[in-house]
Amino acid sequence: NTLVFSDGRINARNTDAYGFWENLRPGLSDSVPERAVVLGAGGAARAVLVALQDQGVGRIWLTNRTLSRAQGLAAELAQGAQIEALDWDAAEDLLDQEAMPLIINTSSRGMKGENPITCGLAAQGPGTVVNDIVYNPLQTALLETAAERGCRIVDGLGMLLHQARPAFQAFFGARVEVDAGLRQKVERNMGLV
Repeated sequence: NTLVFSDGRINARNTDAYGFWENLRPGLSDSVPERAVVLGAGGAARAVLVALQDQGVGRIWLTNRTLSRAQGLAAELAQGAQIEALDWDAAEDLLDQEAMPLIINTSSRGMKGENPITCGLAAQGPGTVVNDIVYNPLQTALLETAAERGCRIVDGLGMLLHQARPAFQAFFGARVEVDAGLRQKVERNMGLV
């Protein structure tokens, strides 16, 4: 998502995995979760899976509305972590029956104008972190359900802000800090508040 022109060369970089992890990290306890469920199998899911593997998450369940897409991505990225593809209904059942330390929505479901994720998260509670990378709206139906269950929630705006940091530095040579003031400005300018 970033092209840097330098010394007559074009360098391609992707800052999504960095942005995802930097946004999620403060919401986690002191240790990296051993297991995670990832909803969605598109480009954002690829970055999230890479970040989870890089951080040492050992077992990941991956689901998508089209099971074959989840299976293909799981097979492609199955180095370093056990990734199991599930159909959407099986993933919802898993979240209703087994407590998970980390759940991430990378799909467009829940985004403004899209159908929300309505799984009950019956087995989830204070030991679960739920991250929805959707940032419009900031509080998706998934995050509302998670908050009602006592889960720690992380919205998607921080991923957008953090993935811009290395790109901004590559373009302008200046490091920008993501802080509450920057977040408030972006929320106002994007009409999220």
